Amino acid sequence: MIKRTATLFFISLIIIKSNADESFPKVSDDFEVSLFAKEPLVRNPCAITFDKLGRLCVGMGPQYRKPKPETKGDSVWIILDKNGDGSADSRIEFASGFNSIQGLAWKGNDLWVANAPDLTLVRDTNNDDLADEYIKVYTDLGNLEHGLHGLNFGPDGKLYMSKGNSKGLTILPEKIAPQPFRELWGVSTPPDTPSFNEPELSNQKNYAKSYHHPSDDWGITGGILRCDDDGKNLEIISRGFRNPWDICFDDEFNWLGTDNDQTAGDKIFAPFFGAHFGWGHNWSYDWKGDEHLPTAPSSGPLFEGSGTGIIFCNLPDYPKKYRNVFFINDWLNREVYIFKPEWKGAWRFSESQNLVSLASAGTGRSMPLSKGKSFDPVDIELGPDKSIWISSWGRQYGAHYENRALANEGRIYRIWPKTIEPIKEQLKKRAQNIQDWSFKELLEDLGSHLPVWRTNAQDELIRRGNQSLAILEETIDKSKQTKSLETWATWTIGRIKPNPNLPEGTLNQKIQSIRIQAHNKKIRSDFDKYLSDSNARVRQEAVIAIRQCKEKKFTAHLKKLAEEEKDRIVFYSVWGALMDLCTVEELKHQISEKSVGLKLSALLALLEKDTLPNELIEKLCLNLLFTKGQDPRIRKIAMRRSKGKAVFESRGRPLTAEGLAPTKFHSTTINPFSNLNPSTKNNYSVDTLEIGKKIYTDRSYLLRTIPAQLKNDIFIKTACADAEYSKDFQLTFNLKYPSTLYLIDDSRAEKLPEWARNDWKKTNLIIETDDPKKMKVFQKDFPVGIVKLGPNRQGVSARKGNYLIAAKPKLLSKFNEITTVKSVLESLPLADARKGEDLFMSIYGANCSSCHQISGKGKNHAPDLSNIGTRSDPKILAEAILNPSQSITEGFAAQMFKLKSGIVHTGIVLEETGREIKLAMTGGIVVNILRNELIERKGLPISAMPASFAELLNPKEVAHIIAYLSDQTKANIKKPEESRSFNFERNNADKLTINLGKQPIATYLIDDPILSRRGLINIKSPSGIPVTRPFPAPKNEDHANMHPGIWLSYGWIDGNDYWRLKSKVKFEEFLQKPTSNKKNALFSVRNRYLNEDSTKTVCIEDSTYNFTLHPKGILLKISVVYFNNEKEFIFGDQEESGLAIRMAKPFTVKFGNGRILNDKGDLNGKETWGKAFKWIDYSGVQNNKRIGLLLVPSHQNKRESWAHSRDYGVLVANPFPKQTKNQREPQVKTLVKKGDRFRLEYNILIHENPVRGFSPQKIAGSILSKLTNN
Repeated sequence: MIKRTATLFFISLIIIKSNADESFPKVSDDFEVSLFAKEPLVRNPCAITFDKLGRLCVGMGPQYRKPKPETKGDSVWIILDKNGDGSADSRIEFASGFNSIQGLAWKGNDLWVANAPDLTLVRDTNNDDLADEYIKVYTDLGNLEHGLHGLNFGPDGKLYMSKGNSKGLTILPEKIAPQPFRELWGVSTPPDTPSFNEPELSNQKNYAKSYHHPSDDWGITGGILRCDDDGKNLEIISRGFRNPWDICFDDEFNWLGTDNDQTAGDKIFAPFFGAHFGWGHNWSYDWKGDEHLPTAPSSGPLFEGSGTGIIFCNLPDYPKKYRNVFFINDWLNREVYIFKPEWKGAWRFSESQNLVSLASAGTGRSMPLSKGKSFDPVDIELGPDKSIWISSWGRQYGAHYENRALANEGRIYRIWPKTIEPIKEQLKKRAQNIQDWSFKELLEDLGSHLPVWRTNAQDELIRRGNQSLAILEETIDKSKQTKSLETWATWTIGRIKPNPNLPEGTLNQKIQSIRIQAHNKKIRSDFDKYLSDSNARVRQEAVIAIRQCKEKKFTAHLKKLAEEEKDRIVFYSVWGALMDLCTVEELKHQISEKSVGLKLSALLALLEKDTLPNELIEKLCLNLLFTKGQDPRIRKIAMRRSKGKAVFESRGRPLTAEGLAPTKFHSTTINPFSNLNPSTKNNYSVDTLEIGKKIYTDRSYLLRTIPAQLKNDIFIKTACADAEYSKDFQLTFNLKYPSTLYLIDDSRAEKLPEWARNDWKKTNLIIETDDPKKMKVFQKDFPVGIVKLGPNRQGVSARKGNYLIAAKPKLLSKFNEITTVKSVLESLPLADARKGEDLFMSIYGANCSSCHQISGKGKNHAPDLSNIGTRSDPKILAEAILNPSQSITEGFAAQMFKLKSGIVHTGIVLEETGREIKLAMTGGIVVNILRNELIERKGLPISAMPASFAELLNPKEVAHIIAYLSDQTKANIKKPEESRSFNFERNNADKLTINLGKQPIATYLIDDPILSRRGLINIKSPSGIPVTRPFPAPKNEDHANMHPGIWLSYGWIDGNDYWRLKSKVKFEEFLQKPTSNKKNALFSVRNRYLNEDSTKTVCIEDSTYNFTLHPKGILLKISVVYFNNEKEFIFGDQEESGLAIRMAKPFTVKFGNGRILNDKGDLNGKETWGKAFKWIDYSGVQNNKRIGLLLVPSHQNKRESWAHSRDYGVLVANPFPKQTKNQREPQVKTLVKKGDRFRLEYNILIHENPVRGFSPQKIAGSILSKLTNN
């Protein structure tokens, strides 16, 4: 395994005055240049960034510019300088298999990769410098030309990106870009097309890039977009771009980028919310846009080149002329420019009309090949050493091969002012978990120039919540802080507090305050004051905020501003906001106003909306054009529009989708399938049996008729390409529930495949499709677990289409007794809310969703239960389910309707008219009853909810449903779905942190200068509440060093005292390296117990730590073996021996509201100390939840454990005999002979549950039962 700590190249970075050869770029006289890496370490390095350890990461490979489907994917490499001589000497392939990589951005352990047509997130879950998880967040984003670039995380926590006008394929249902991208391109899709496809989770082995032929395939326009750090809430910020490459922002969170035209010159632009920069404008085009009112203007001189990477620099050590500037790469001219910005009101522009060169090859290049110096700059970053890092592409325009191997050149240069030396940073904190950093250390990174450092520092400050506020507020108040720190500190406060009272003493503070109000959608009541501010930038931000938040109450203020505003940019944003906030009729009325500003803004807004008939628009423009005394600006706009609309070229595929839109699963459909794994690795997916759906993943054949018994059931959509296999094929998958599976087989076959002939029962059901025309249906019952199916044509001679598999899950188990409230409440401690949701939603479960709705799922015929967990406790819910007529919600009593035909309907009235009554009956069936058919109508004193659940559901099933309903609280209604997979983080050699999602739950201490034994520290509940005392503990507390979190230790082994830290336990190695997935995290270590002077081995400990998700929290299983193959050793019977925990103060008996409870009902230290136990729980109450540790020793341990339990917070499960008199020397010795093994096993549940219904006895009983069965 690669040791990360060995790769911190700049710990000892030494800059040697470069003997720059002729291939190096020319740099300004006051700069130095040095070559950091070249081929073969780097070839065609396109995108660069730095990770949290400050190491260079490079995206490169053979994908650009004409890849084929079989072309090897690009990779992300970590480039290292192990010997510290300033030149790279090795590399690590972090992630691979991508389309052309054209953008990289780190956040924590997540690396975002722009590899059009995909946006992919890769994650290293165990810190071995190899990405384990690959998540395809978006796909079908267009080809690599005019593709996806510019990944940046802003202080608002959003991921920003730039996208050119190449459009996606939009072949439904498989290839669908997120809706905002389709909006940019002008691609139309059927109404039921989803806005987003679900992200695809894979790993390095099965990640599959999405091929899109690189020839031009243009949509209408490109844009700047942003999304949350999980890909959600994607939105367009600016549009009107052809081929923007990189974007970046300055210390005040103001953006700059470049866009390539190839004919009129490259444009420098400053994007802002709602702006359109011209390309693809719906009626008027002007590339530069400076005097063109329908679009936003450029921000500097055009340059004939090919703008690529861009970075902002304001390093205080740099000479003044290189501070507060942007550096812009020009790949075609092979040059790096200096862009010095200035403000003309709210218009960001260039201080000079001539871009000054910082570095250059001396000559430009032709498209096929560059000559002369090896300098073809693409990406640019400021490094952790404060030098400017530039990636230089190869000479050829795309991948170049010699002897079948990639042969392109590649360079990574560093340049820096001669007045400084690249910094030798002290990296002590980099080797620590960021959660252990001081506030001072976090603030150093928060104001840093390195993107990953400031985003990580901000995330940690936000995680600490209110604890961070005082130091952040103090930071903002300081007059000497940098603009960058001021901006990031302000935003951090704004993200911790939804409605902060932020200072506005400086212009930057005022601007960030306005932006944060818009971000949080908390506009102050006196917000209109900003619209009359003397500074145009403040007015601009206020208008943008009103437009973002759609605050119509400020429409009158905007109109007033439209009358008076002289600033070019502010006026542009004003009419854009009025366009969004006003109706067409309101704008038509406004255009008749006398005020020129009102008339002009209304005209621009109407033309941009483009909803009026063309004849009406032409008439309007002619009237304005020939009105006497008309304002020249209005005349100019009217003249331009009267000549017709600008027409933009789209290339390639039409701007309409192909295929049929995929129908989402019904919110109440339960999918029992998981881990689909065909041996061919062809694409298999899951869908619902509905007319018009595709039957195969690789063919366009559609379902035409489906038997009623199977409609809307889940089925596995197989690949038709696998139909011809008669051997060497297997389809495996996992069933979540017992299920009846349906084998749907082509009727052209004379018989079933051999593997299915004996036990699949034929039905009389027939499914009709385009091809095969008819398919027969067979059925078989399967239990929970893995299912293995064979090849389609095993023993079958006929040519036939591949089979399909459908399922009806069996969520209910038969129960011979009537379920009672008491039996349900007894089952609650082991209830699983996830199973409860399935039971609630599915027609194969309790089918509650046929009448009730939760967060939009289900029908709304009965009371909405979206926040029922806030209103009801488990007992009330149990009574409502089992005895529904005991308490009937007003308006939901049953009514009986008797018809002339003799039919009687009973249910809830949904709607009444003079002609008919709409009635919802049990099962969600709705009938319409004509009033002239009624004989009798009568209200009933019973609930419309069936009273049969006591017979239908067993206690566990009702308990599952109650657990699900109890989770439905106001706080959870709109809570985004969070990835809660286990993962590991090892920021340094001494600590291994176990996370659940992004929440750390424990840290294994591999080494420590004070604690000379190994163990777990800083244990937290699943939601992040500290359960054990923090380590290190305050010095004034008892046993501050001896009692860390959860640990194994002994007061006497061969006379050595490990408990009191007199002898050492040394970590030796990982026997099993940390591995994790969604439900489990596991690692094994070997520790060596040394004698007091550390000269001899007393024994060896092999221990395994296994964390597993449990319905009531996280179950930690610790299995340990002690041995010595060279000699015997002896355990004494000290009371301080065994598995120990030290609780957090709030949960202790003495200092908090805690309790100690064992299986006999003994309470606290006084009653439990010295007694044997089957289980013991140490826990306290916080926010109506019981939080703590439930300790269950294995029955396979040699002896029953007894409790060394103290009210101040310590609990030890001692596996040795209890001394009759407490003494250091042992009374009873436990001998472990040479070569023998002494084994111990403990289960610890880290729990956090509502106080009511929490039963440690039930939970421990379940754990013990599973231990016995195993």
